[in-house]
Amino acid sequence: MVYDLPVMEEKVKPHQVTTMHMVCALAFIVTGAIIYVYNYTIPYWGAAILLAGIILTILVMGKNKWVTSPKINPVFRMAELLIAISIFAYSFSQQWKFPAIIFGVLAAAILFALYWEKPSDNKLSIHIDNDGIRLPVTARRRSRPWTEVDQVIYRFGILTISFADNSYAQYDMKEPINDFEAFEQYCTAQVEENRSKRRNDDW
Repeated sequence: MVYDLPVMEEKVKPHQVTTMHMVCALAFIVTGAIIYVYNYTIPYWGAAILLAGIILTILVMGKNKWVTSPKINPVFRMAELLIAISIFAYSFSQQWKFPAIIFGVLAAAILFALYWEKPSDNKLSIHIDNDGIRLPVTARRRSRPWTEVDQVIYRFGILTISFADNSYAQYDMKEPINDFEAFEQYCTAQVEENRSKRRNDDW
């Protein structure tokens, strides 16, 4: 049998999206201010970066739900990425190692955020079949074979999985499990069938 169980938890939490925007805004404000005050060759560029950081801060603090919405958030991420890459490229060309490293790392972080925050990938689920249990991507260890599972219980919309190493995982289900008694019986049968296959140090 195969079970795909959607959970209430989301892969990307709103405060994580907001934090990344604020990191970008702070980096732009500090960098823009330094360029504007100390670099006499491109002061207008520094002023533009400074202004971008200030505007981003105001929008994130005042219109957070709009900025972090699935349709608008990627637009801001692309703008942040273009600014970060521009500063990285100019710093690299001028052999400014420290800002080049900072904005190279920031650009990489924004690229990862663009991938990680994709709305289509934000729904998490638990996959259960004859091979074992595959937890959501937020779990430290996703794939847990039945030899590592001690018990699976579903009560009051909460799925609890106990493992042989005395750890456990607990998730709020987004939808009720149909015929949960049959589900628990299946899981219990898989646990008992694989109990004898455990290594001695699994007990």
